[in-house]
Amino acid sequence: MIRLILLAAMIISLAACSLEDDDKGEPTASNEVSPGGIEYILLHMPESDEVAVNVAWPTDWAYREDTNQAAARVGSELILAGGAQGYPAGEVGERLADLNAEGRLYGEANDHIVGELIFERDDISEVVEIANAHLREPLLEQAWLNRISDGIEQSVTEERSQPAAAGFEAVRWAVFGEQPLRNALSLYDLDTLDELTRDDIIAWHAETFTRSPEAVTVAGAIDAKAAGAALDGLFEALPEQRREVQKAVSPDYTPRRILLHMPDAEVSTLAFIAPLPPTSKGGEIEDAILTHALGGDDQSVLFDAVRTQLRASYGFGAGVDNYTREDRVLFMAGEVDTNQVAETEEVVRKAYDTFRQGGLKGELADHKAHLASYLSEVADSVTAQANSALESALDGYPTERSLNEELEAVTDASLNERLTMAFPSVDEFIVIAVSPEADALPEACVITTPREAADC
Repeated sequence: MIRLILLAAMIISLAACSLEDDDKGEPTASNEVSPGGIEYILLHMPESDEVAVNVAWPTDWAYREDTNQAAARVGSELILAGGAQGYPAGEVGERLADLNAEGRLYGEANDHIVGELIFERDDISEVVEIANAHLREPLLEQAWLNRISDGIEQSVTEERSQPAAAGFEAVRWAVFGEQPLRNALSLYDLDTLDELTRDDIIAWHAETFTRSPEAVTVAGAIDAKAAGAALDGLFEALPEQRREVQKAVSPDYTPRRILLHMPDAEVSTLAFIAPLPPTSKGGEIEDAILTHALGGDDQSVLFDAVRTQLRASYGFGAGVDNYTREDRVLFMAGEVDTNQVAETEEVVRKAYDTFRQGGLKGELADHKAHLASYLSEVADSVTAQANSALESALDGYPTERSLNEELEAVTDASLNERLTMAFPSVDEFIVIAVSPEADALPEACVITTPREAADC
C-alpha cells in the first residue's frame, strides 16, 4: 500500500505540472513508452477536461477446448463488481460514479479483452489506484459471481426466444459447428454457465491481465510524463505473459438456405450473411458508406425494395459485424410478412445484385454526409478517439491515421471497386429464415433448433 501511495503522489505531481503546458496547442498523436516499458499511443487533446485510457489484452480463451467459454463474459463484469483489497464488493461502481468516472472491461471480437477508463484529469491518481487493485488481485466474490451469472443466463434465455436472435444463432452453428468459438459468441449452451466455477475465472484472469497488452491508448489533455506514470500505476505488479496466444478457427461460409421452424413465433425474420475482408485489409470507410446506402435508413436500397415497393416489412436493413477480427461479415436482415418470406428473398437478392453491379446512385457528397457528421460529432470525445486509435492499432495502421482524410479520399471509382472486389456476390450468402410456417422458404433446409443448422 505504501508503494501505491507514493505512486499516487507522483502522478498528482506530474499531472499538476502538465496542466500548465496542456492548455494551449493543437491535438497531436504520438508513440510513447512509459518509464516502466509500456508502449502506448498518446492522443494529446488540450481542450478536454477528461482522460480516456484503453488497453487491449490479447486472448485465445474463446478458441480453446480446455476452457469454460462463459468465464470471460462473467469475469469481465465480476472483476470490478466483485471487490479487491481495500474495496468491498459492489462498491467501486458507486465510487467511480462519485468521481464522474467510468470503468469497464469487455470482450472485443473474442480476440481481446479491452479495459476502458474515463475520468476527469484531476482524479487520475485515485482512478488508477482503483483500477490497478482490481486488475492485480480481484476478490471475485462468489455471491457476485452467482448474481452476474444468473443475470447473463436470463439475458441469453430471453434473447434465444426471439426469432431474429435464433436465426443468427443458427448461422453461427452453420459457420462454426462444434468449435469452441461458436459457443463463446453467444453462450447458447447454458450448461457452460451452470458449470462455471470461480476457479475458471481465476484461471482466465491470471492468463489475461499481464504486462503484455497488444495496444494501449491514452487520450486527453495530458502529457507523456503524466500518461506514462499513470500507465505504470495501472500495470503495477501485473505478471509477465506466461503463454503464447494461439488462435485457430475454421469458419465455413458455404452458401446455404435454411428455415428455422418456430411454431410459436409471432413474426417471421429473414437474414443474409456472407464474409467481408477484415478491416486490417483496408476499405473500412468504403464499407461504411456502402452499407449505409444499402440498408442504413429509410432512404436505402433495401428499405425501398422491401418496405416501400414490396410492403413485406416495416424495415429491412444492412450492417457489418465481427465474429473475430479476421472473420467479418455483411448481413442484411429484417422482420417480414410470413406470407411473403419467399418473395422477399427474391426481392432482396435482386436489389442487392443491382446495387453491387450498378453502384451508388446520387451525389457522392450526400452518401458521405452521415459519416462526415459522425466524425465531426466525436472529434472532441476522448472516449471515441481513444477507442478509434485502439482499433486502428490492433489493425496495424500507423498512429497518424486520419479517418477524415480517408473519407475525403473516397471516390465513386473506389466505391465501385470495393463493391465488385470485396463485397460478396449475391450467390455467396447464407440465407436464414425463421418462421412459424415450415414451408415459408421453399426448398430450404428445414430445422427446428439452431444446432441442426450445422448439418444443413
